[in-house]
Amino acid sequence: MTHPSIPSLRYTVAPWQKKMVSMSALSSGRSRSKRTCRGSSPPQASSSGGESKGSGRIRQVNEEELEVEIVNREKPLIIDFFATWCGPCVMLQKELEQVAETLGDSVQILKIDCDENEGISSALQIQGLPTLIFVGMDADKPALRTEGLLPAQSIIDIIQNEM
Repeated sequence: MTHPSIPSLRYTVAPWQKKMVSMSALSSGRSRSKRTCRGSSPPQASSSGGESKGSGRIRQVNEEELEVEIVNREKPLIIDFFATWCGPCVMLQKELEQVAETLGDSVQILKIDCDENEGISSALQIQGLPTLIFVGMDADKPALRTEGLLPAQSIIDIIQNEM
């Protein structure tokens, strides 16, 4: 299964290790249901204790809603593929809240639970969590994919410099 709404992907495990991968290459491999958490050096811990929703700027969607959001996007998208049992995914939530606070309405942040949406997770071969996919406004420009925990400033830099 392919995902025609997401432009071809630039895939990166770390921001400094970039290579191009087409969407068909991502979906042609054997699908695996086993996913692992991939963390990098943890960003500075936030002192806030509770889990905030970033003033409503971060929204959890299912596979069908994601399709609609991608097709009808009016601003760059950050799509966070996560699992509730993944420690780095929980830490990334705080980083995404900082991104939402900093960039405001210039970007849309969506979250999709890989365990509840296995179809798209398998199609995109989401194996390391968290995985972020950055989809810009230019359909000719490939989407950017990262695996692992990124600090808020790195996410902001990707949006400002790559999208």
